[in-house]
Amino acid sequence: MNKKILVLPGDGIGLEVCAAAMPVFDQLNLPLTFEYGEIGWECWRRGGDPIPEETWRKIRASDAVLLGAITSKGKNQAEAELAPHLQGRGQTYISPIIQLRKQLDAYVNVRPAERLVGGGRPFRMVVLRENTEGLYVGLDRRGVPESLRAMLNNPNLEKSGADQATFSVRLLTRFGLTRLFAYAFAYARANGHSRVTLADKPNVLRESGQFSADLFSAAAAGYPEIATSIENVDAVALRMVTRPETYGVIVAENMFGDILSDLAAGVMGGLGVAPSANVGGGIRYYEPVHGSHLRVAGQGLANPSAMFLTIALMLEDLGFAAAARSVQHAVRATIARGRTVTYDLGGNASTQTMAEAILGELKSPKSFQRACVLSVGDDLLDGRSMDTKVPVICQALMKKGYSVGLHLSCGAQLAAVSQALVTSLGQSDVIAISGGGGDVGLLRHAIASTLGIASDFLGSRLNCRGKTLYLLPESAEAAAAYLEDSL
Repeated sequence: MNKKILVLPGDGIGLEVCAAAMPVFDQLNLPLTFEYGEIGWECWRRGGDPIPEETWRKIRASDAVLLGAITSKGKNQAEAELAPHLQGRGQTYISPIIQLRKQLDAYVNVRPAERLVGGGRPFRMVVLRENTEGLYVGLDRRGVPESLRAMLNNPNLEKSGADQATFSVRLLTRFGLTRLFAYAFAYARANGHSRVTLADKPNVLRESGQFSADLFSAAAAGYPEIATSIENVDAVALRMVTRPETYGVIVAENMFGDILSDLAAGVMGGLGVAPSANVGGGIRYYEPVHGSHLRVAGQGLANPSAMFLTIALMLEDLGFAAAARSVQHAVRATIARGRTVTYDLGGNASTQTMAEAILGELKSPKSFQRACVLSVGDDLLDGRSMDTKVPVICQALMKKGYSVGLHLSCGAQLAAVSQALVTSLGQSDVIAISGGGGDVGLLRHAIASTLGIASDFLGSRLNCRGKTLYLLPESAEAAAAYLEDSL
């Protein structure tokens, strides 16, 4: 069945990433039709409305909306940039993102994240952010009315005066949280996540925190196979950086979810690779989360990866799962090769050049597996020995089709080996470990503690989270033969 997609490039780098990524649909040859519409800052400046009525008409006639990026500015700047004939007429700028979420009842922002860039343990998680209430509900006021002064019993208020203060309200409702948590557990089950974590601040926000916790526990009762936890949002933020692989689904109210979802993008590799979907009771809309990034707009510097991955999310939701996986694989392979990537990934490719590389991977998928050689031994670092085994090991890996992109040497200490392993895990599919001064127990303990598994694992080969680790024999010839037989 044909699906109709409305494309809203928006402004800033949204125009560039849309133009670079849209040819993907020509290659996929799916039953999709496209229409384009206007949204964003120029619409506000010209007509006093960032989403014209004609765009709303097109949205209502579509099966999904693909959004590039939108610029939003503060109250005074929005008024100042209006066309002269519209200024002073009481026009109020309302973020088009907020308008879309409310009008389309898109009550969940879905932000999947995985290790795409740099060293670190592999992970796969998603932050689900409530979109319609919480601290962003709009109850943000200057001046404290008399009716609230007794409730806001704070000495600073007395010292400043009620007219020199502001207040905001965090609104949480049974309706809003019940549907959020229902979506979170259904998502976890459908996507193979074994844990759902509620990130909140119940030790400080005691009433709303307990209210949320009770509804979360009620939702969890229907999913006995899924582990749950309720954690302080600051602790979640710390653990997302240090041990992101411990999370599966993280669910949070609006503001906490906003912060954690951008943090997830940072752990993933940056906003340039972070996709999102906004889902709920109406038409879904999809957007890369990097924003309009006006500072680099028009220079061809924007990373198109987030747009490609956002398209993949949309395709999966529309029932084209195989096509979605193909797009995701093409993006991952392009980033892994590291030869045609934009400045934020350490390269010098333009938006268009990187997009063409992704499209090339999609058109002609090639096997690309990365390997790392980790040499362990104090004697290698202080110059007592030369590591003559590495060239032989690298040749064995390359003979089996692996690209050796990393060689690390470290001392025979638990912390040093663990840190080297963490670096290797994020950038390699295979890690060949050589040396250790004959202390196999040290190496096994370092591997176990790094991966979070028992140290009594069997054999010299270990598969974990899509990575394969080899503990190689001492001699170069035996190590090479072992790899050639095992790979």
